[in-house]
Amino acid sequence: MNRYNLSKRLDKVANLAEPAAFLVDIGCDHGFLAIDLVRSGKIKKALCTDINEGPLKRAKEHIKEYCLEGSIDTCLSDGLLAIKDQADKYEFDTATICGMGGLMGVKIIFEADVFFRRMKCFYLQLQSDIELVRIFLEKSGYEILFEDMVLEDSKYYTVMKVRNKDDLGRMYFEDTDYDSLPYRLKEIYDSLDMTECLKYKYPYYDGMDKEIYESFLVFLINKYEKIRSYLPDDSDRMPVIKKELEVMNIAYKDYLINTGETDNESQRDL
Repeated sequence: MNRYNLSKRLDKVANLAEPAAFLVDIGCDHGFLAIDLVRSGKIKKALCTDINEGPLKRAKEHIKEYCLEGSIDTCLSDGLLAIKDQADKYEFDTATICGMGGLMGVKIIFEADVFFRRMKCFYLQLQSDIELVRIFLEKSGYEILFEDMVLEDSKYYTVMKVRNKDDLGRMYFEDTDYDSLPYRLKEIYDSLDMTECLKYKYPYYDGMDKEIYESFLVFLINKYEKIRSYLPDDSDRMPVIKKELEVMNIAYKDYLINTGETDNESQRDL
């Protein structure tokens, strides 16, 4: 653990965060991320929200322990729904959504769009369906400014820095309720060609941790190769496995070219 018991993934978010006046930490759990950002001086004040009373109680205790009651408030809320009707009262200029599934993060942004549109930027550390998160953000008019990866407890985590780029983007899903949204996002992904799949599945940004990004791709390629070796040729899963492997291998090849490491013969052993 790092300072204030931040995990590696939350520490990555804290290091990536830019100075801001008012942060909302959605799904705050123990509250240490907001505590860290306020104590470091990056954030002047914060609101910690969580859907469950237990984590919010722990967050309150930790906030009191660090004597930050005057700088950090708490709110029991499903995302930002509890304060959605008070949007003018809460002029958040940044937010964090960490440690939950990708589609849950999408739901929070989708249902509280009025808050996220006016933020300078916000930060996501979501744990599944990341390609669908990227599609949602782009189609909704948001822009991913940067991504990085963290390896913690043998699991890979993605951290994103996002901002609103185009308010018109919200119209793309205007006729969609949240119950239908995951299916629409999956349909969009399934319709993509190989180049577009690569864009949403395995983007590489200058400044990313190259070693972790590469090990992530190698891990996935080996995993899917193993799955393919066990499947009969006529398996219904085989086309999906082959497509994913092709996308992974293209991503890996592009990574080697972009980083100038094509001459390194020890990159991976398949």
